Amino acid sequence: MVGCEDKQALEKTQPHFDCIGGKTIDCGGPGAGSVTKLCNNLALAAQMIGICEALNLGDSLGVDPVVLANVINSSTAKCWSCEANNPHPDVAMAKGGKTPSAKDYEGGFGTGLMLKDLSLALSAGSEAGVSLPLGSTSKELYKLANAHGLGSKDFGVMLQFLRGK
Repeated sequence: MVGCEDKQALEKTQPHFDCIGGKTIDCGGPGAGSVTKLCNNLALAAQMIGICEALNLGDSLGVDPVVLANVINSSTAKCWSCEANNPHPDVAMAKGGKTPSAKDYEGGFGTGLMLKDLSLALSAGSEAGVSLPLGSTSKELYKLANAHGLGSKDFGVMLQFLRGK
């Protein structure tokens, strides 16, 4: 996600971006890349919390988390947080054990980093006069998880935090 006024400058720096990631998206003028990243992570935070709540409820009511994840991933709630970075360890192990939830939430995008991005997004929203109620609630949940020592764990650790573990 890049913001740049000059398309030639973007073309010139493209090889450097290619070293960092697999895809570069021109988001508009200066600063637009940062804003786009914050907006993406704002949505991602709420998305992960929703998946964690659904998996927690399903577990509590006796539904196999692998079955529930398969249903979600083939239905209207399909999303990256359930499909690619599922926060449930059983689902992660069933998919080969490569995601952070299979490794005690080590690696991945840290809860503390998500909290930082949510704080920045909420600050930007406040400055722009935009209401972000889900963002605010997400921030409070990640703030609590961070305060309980989970800041370095992948943000999918929210599943365990919601369970009181």
